[in-house]
Amino acid sequence: MLRLHFINVGDGDAILVEKLREGRAFRMLVDTGREDVGGEPGSLRRTAAEYLAELGITGLDVLVVTHFHEDHFGGTAALAKKFSIGTVYSGFFPCLPVASIARTGAEEKTVRGLMDCLEQWASCTEKLTARGCRLCQVEETSVLSLTPRLEAELICGDRSAAARQRQVWTELLAGRTADLDRVWWSSKFRNPGSLRVCLRYAGRRIQLAGDCYGAVWEDRAIPCDIFKVPHHGDAKAVTPELVRRLRPAHAVISCSSAYIARKDRPSLRTVALLEEQGSRVWFTDSFRLPGRAAERWTSVKFTIEEDGTILPPKQGG
Repeated sequence: MLRLHFINVGDGDAILVEKLREGRAFRMLVDTGREDVGGEPGSLRRTAAEYLAELGITGLDVLVVTHFHEDHFGGTAALAKKFSIGTVYSGFFPCLPVASIARTGAEEKTVRGLMDCLEQWASCTEKLTARGCRLCQVEETSVLSLTPRLEAELICGDRSAAARQRQVWTELLAGRTADLDRVWWSSKFRNPGSLRVCLRYAGRRIQLAGDCYGAVWEDRAIPCDIFKVPHHGDAKAVTPELVRRLRPAHAVISCSSAYIARKDRPSLRTVALLEEQGSRVWFTDSFRLPGRAAERWTSVKFTIEEDGTILPPKQGG
């Protein structure tokens, strides 16, 4: 059977995929949440490392990092320190050693944030390399046969744009001064350029969309059974056309328990679009919709049996 753990890491993503079989389990983690998830009254959030340790897990076969925002890759260093990791897939790995990124001090917020993330990811890459992890840069859509019945498609939506983005980042981490317009674009392309992971098991399809906005891939979407909603369920997460094409039975929004007004996260419009299509919407943290009680989770956990039967999460399970 297959288990999917949508870990409550607050406003971030970390998804554990377990294929359980006699003698040994295959384990893959998609994104790692933040290094520090903070605390909030009533929340059962954990860091990804804490959650894995509580399950008694000591290693991962595969780690996928969908893109470089801290809420998706910030927990990587802690994982590399505490757990064995076989293969790491990402859209970009810097050439080591890296230089300090040249800064003028006048960069706008999004550019500063990108530079910080690139330096942090370079440090993560050094740690992963030192631990003997196999690093695989995803430059085009690839299909991985993970176990005899479990397949993962790593979807790179725009190969040309991703290549341009890698070129900018390579220049920055080589200590060269890059054109700020190109740097700004490469920062803004992180979400739409996010890798998506499509799992196939026992006739079921699970779509893990990273932070790739719905409008970017709505024309290529095909039906799925479980859908990890991108960008924490904000107004850009889905479109009516995307939801119509996907028609998921279950939709999971990885979010904080507190509504973030300035980001409309998670958006009631997004929830309504999914529910109108017949989806059961789950929140990883104890987010409460108007007129409904909040549910508390350490993770929203699904089980898919060998015959394809989907067992939904149970409170406290």
